[in-house]
Amino acid sequence: MLRSIVAVAGAALLSATAAHAMTEREVVKAHIPFAFRVEGVRMPAGDYRLKPMDITLPAVYEIRRTDARGPAAVFLTIPKPSGSITRAQMVFDDVGKQKFLRAVLLPGENGIELPVVRAEVRAARKVAVAAKS
Repeated sequence: MLRSIVAVAGAALLSATAAHAMTEREVVKAHIPFAFRVEGVRMPAGDYRLKPMDITLPAVYEIRRTDARGPAAVFLTIPKPSGSITRAQMVFDDVGKQKFLRAVLLPGENGIELPVVRAEVRAARKVAVAAKS
């Protein structure tokens, strides 16, 4: 029902090219080649910038397109150890035909994880019901 997709910088189909480590100013720039959801907001495929909203609130992040077109989302995060990865990664949960941003992992640093939102739970229930039919 629910599976995670890891978009690794440089991967062909599901690429997320991270340009920077997470700092209080500029965070991660990535090209996401598919539509996805963050906090219930549908984000179209495109180039995105992910950054903390404020240095005093390090757990609150914003994601928006680099061209400032389309929606933006503000969301709460949880610190997540990135382990021994060698390339930046954006992790997406794949639920039915929808993808939800789950985490951003960075080499040599802690990343962030997003809590599961109601929209993802509802989508997973629909997939489970359809699978039983």
